[in-house]
Amino acid sequence: MRIVAAGGGTGGHLFPLLAILEELGFRVKTDVLFFSVKGKIDDRLVRRDHPSYRIVPLKLRGLKRPIVSYENVGRAWRYLAEYAKVRKHIRAFKPDVAVLTGGYISAVVGFAIPSSVPIFVHEQNVIPGLANRALLRKARKFFISFEKSMEYIPECWRWKVEVTGNPVRDLRFSKEKIEVPDGIVLVLGGSLGSEFLNSLMEKVYELDKGNFYVHSTGSRKWTERLSRFENVLTRDFIEHMPIYWRKSKFVIARAGASTIAEMIYHRVGGILVPWKGSAESHQLENAKIAAERLSVEVLDEEELRPEYVVEKVKRSVYHRKSPLTNPSKKIVDSIMEEIS
Repeated sequence: MRIVAAGGGTGGHLFPLLAILEELGFRVKTDVLFFSVKGKIDDRLVRRDHPSYRIVPLKLRGLKRPIVSYENVGRAWRYLAEYAKVRKHIRAFKPDVAVLTGGYISAVVGFAIPSSVPIFVHEQNVIPGLANRALLRKARKFFISFEKSMEYIPECWRWKVEVTGNPVRDLRFSKEKIEVPDGIVLVLGGSLGSEFLNSLMEKVYELDKGNFYVHSTGSRKWTERLSRFENVLTRDFIEHMPIYWRKSKFVIARAGASTIAEMIYHRVGGILVPWKGSAESHQLENAKIAAERLSVEVLDEEELRPEYVVEKVKRSVYHRKSPLTNPSKKIVDSIMEEIS
């Protein structure tokens, strides 16, 4: 199966895409043409994890909000220049299908794909993003993570929408063997990190020496600064997340789509602090869904105190749990059925 893939810039778009591609590769032999955002997480991580993929980096930047702005004029011209490059690569590759998971790169790639090639789109957030909404008309199937997302989709297109959940990467595809103690506490500020959570957790670590924390800082400075605590494992960016989720009892995090999906999949509760700068309040809506399904508190930054975090962590208990069925399997089942 020859697959065109795009969905990057952040881990929230990338990890579900990799979960789908890896499940497809588990079922059939695949040849993947992967369009990445030059210099971003997808460009780096895919080269490491999937060296067999044909990777084409694009020089793109996301549109600023509000959309109507002088700065976006220059970015739109860049989109047009890269669009021509994408079309050239796609024509030479002659794909069977395309799998897209959002972000500005998905729009550029999606509109360059010939109408004869079926496009499968996955949306991670409750409120569909701008790129995915633009691709709704072209998509053969439009997969959503939450039932509530249907409210944001025009009735005329709902026939092609399927509620699947948000796919997560599976331990079956991990080559790493990492020893992690049971009952860890995960601290996740998203793939770019969170200055607020880093600062908050530094105060928490001063108070709590009895629990073991694994903290993704998003910053070399914070990784080094927090490494002085003996009960804290710090990383600029945590790779091979399924290994850590399996051993987690509690999480303190922003409310990105991938974090929510992994919390639900591994059934780990905790504290969510939505980032107010997320487009169209995505993180707040994501967090509300998590709170409906898990033991989760959704708090504003102004409400959170180190002492409260310590108390909640001390009360949490680790239970070994089997994860739920990975939504990637449902998505791949649907793709295979559509193209058979």
